[in-house]
Amino acid sequence: HLSIRINIDTAAAVAADDDAERRKTAIPAARATTIPGPLPSNGDVVFVLPSPTPPQPPSSPSPRHPRHNSPYHASPSSLLATSRREGSDNAVGAATAALTIFAAGLLSPLVASPPAALAVSGGGLDYANLDLTGQDFSKSSYKGKDFTQIIAKGTNFAGSNLVGCRFYKAYLVNADFSGADLTGASLEDTSMDGANLKDAVVIGSYFSASLLDAGSIENADFTDAQLPPKLLPRVCDREDAKGTNPVTGADTRDSLFCP
Repeated sequence: HLSIRINIDTAAAVAADDDAERRKTAIPAARATTIPGPLPSNGDVVFVLPSPTPPQPPSSPSPRHPRHNSPYHASPSSLLATSRREGSDNAVGAATAALTIFAAGLLSPLVASPPAALAVSGGGLDYANLDLTGQDFSKSSYKGKDFTQIIAKGTNFAGSNLVGCRFYKAYLVNADFSGADLTGASLEDTSMDGANLKDAVVIGSYFSASLLDAGSIENADFTDAQLPPKLLPRVCDREDAKGTNPVTGADTRDSLFCP
């Protein structure tokens, strides 16, 4: 601190002067203090002026958190709540992504499934329910294939291996099975108007009343074929129920147990 000693007599003279007020205000921050030790013998009064305060830089506002618009010194509870909310958002996003992948995995086999006609024997519907009208399936092997409820009007199966095939409720109008091997085949409830069974091997096959509508059964081998009991006499009455099968050598009438 800066100490100033002012003589009492001098101070009184100054107080009488016209600018005494100005001189008083010249030291507004002056304060009296007591100096340790004995007082000055000359009656002086000691005034002590405070040291000047250095200028302070202007204060800047506290930074604000971009999300909460509050100072960075947020409370632990608010930070925990924020962390939980962000964790919940991330969990929802991850769950949504997982469900999307799972759904895509379920839908992809349905989109990529081949047509039934391309399926391998025993592994699908094969040719079931397809329209095969006028197509050529002759002199080929389709052993064990499923032809259930096909539309095969005028379709050519001549000379083919059709052992164990299923033609249940198939539309076989004018289809050609001449010389085909239909051993153990199912031909029940079919439409066989004009179908050609000449020289066919139908050992152990299953027929219904539609056999009467077939175009020709000449030289066919019906050994162990399954026909409705009431149908057999009518089949034997057909004019083409005759001949010998060129493959097995069986007589057509004998294979039918015709009288």
